Parts: sequence; C-alpha cells; structure tokens
Amino acid sequence: MVSPPPGAMEQKFLQDITDAEKYFIGLIYHREEKRWRWINNSVFNGNVTNQNQNFNCATIGLTKTFDAASCDISYRRICEKNAK
Repeated sequence: MVSPPPGAMEQKFLQDITDAEKYFIGLIYHREEKRWRWINNSVFNGNVTNQNQNFNCATIGLTKTFDAASCDISYRRICEKNAK
C-alpha cells in the first residue's frame, strides 16, 4: 500500500470543512528563498496557486486548493493544535 504524501490527509480534511469560505492556513512565502514555509518554519513541498502575484500568505477554501493571498485581508485562520 502506498502512503499518502505528507500533509495530504490534513489538506483533504481542510478541503472538506472549508466549504465556500476562505481561511489562512499558516503558509508564508519567503521571497529571499523563493519558497513557502509553514509558520513553524518547515518547508512546504506542495503547490500554491496565484504565486505570480505579490502575495505572501496562503488560503484554502472555495477552490479547494492552496491559493496565494494578501496577508492584509481579513480571512479567518485555521491552526493545528497539539493534543494534550
């Protein structure tokens, strides 16, 4: 059996719950490195759409993909929390 890529289960979960609303997901584009990183500084190896624009944050919702977005927009945020 082939294992899903890292983060695939989380992405599927987010796609299922976001419906028609957009949420920030904790990805930040680092221009000097030309790569996306999670807020814990780990490298994101997936795809983000709209990267050709000057957006440094990413959202999920509506299109069910990770989309680059302006960090100044007032979207809700989805965060991962460690279980106690």
